[in-house]
Amino acid sequence: MRESLKQFLAYNDSDDELEYYIRMHADWNEESFVKMRQLIRKVIEDYSDDDYYPKTFVYYCMKSVERIIGIISRIEFCNTWPEGFTKESYKDFITARIDQLELLQKEFIGSL
Repeated sequence: MRESLKQFLAYNDSDDELEYYIRMHADWNEESFVKMRQLIRKVIEDYSDDDYYPKTFVYYCMKSVERIIGIISRIEFCNTWPEGFTKESYKDFITARIDQLELLQKEFIGSL
């Protein structure tokens, strides 16, 4: 098992994993989002010459990312917003994150 996958699996099992964080706190965690994207891209890079990805990684990229998009796409997710945002600016922020998550999914699918 490559180090990038070990790091990804450790992140996936942590309380800071993005889907878990969103479910527990009903709030966005930008640090976790950035970490998740970096880890996924690193695993994709490290396994680019292999014939397959580990099953856990595939499941996460396909199912968890889709669930994250589903959760934050709900209008209720934007009913409260962090300090420094207005309702509209937070909605725009979340929409941009959805776009980035969808792009990440496309990058993963394109790497298969």
